[in-house]
Amino acid sequence: MKKLAIASIAALTVASTLMAGVPGSCVGCHGKDGSKNTMVKQSKPNTMKKADIVAALNGYKAGTQNTYGKGMMMKNFAKNLSDAQIQDIANTWGK
Repeated sequence: MKKLAIASIAALTVASTLMAGVPGSCVGCHGKDGSKNTMVKQSKPNTMKKADIVAALNGYKAGTQNTYGKGMMMKNFAKNLSDAQIQDIANTWGK
């Protein structure tokens, strides 16, 4: 059991280091490099300008953005993001 716990901690440490700047909830749909589209034709996050990513995430967080009818789903993900996390996502994926 102790070996399993150590292995789990090591795996989480490696994964979090590789994904610094982008929460796992984003990666699940958009991929680790932001190159995936999810369920609809949309802009891939890694093709967007940093300012556009920040604006979109803040809009989803506020409930004012509803691009492709995904506003409610994205709000559920964005509502708990801090301003610093939003900026980290933009810096990681944005142009």
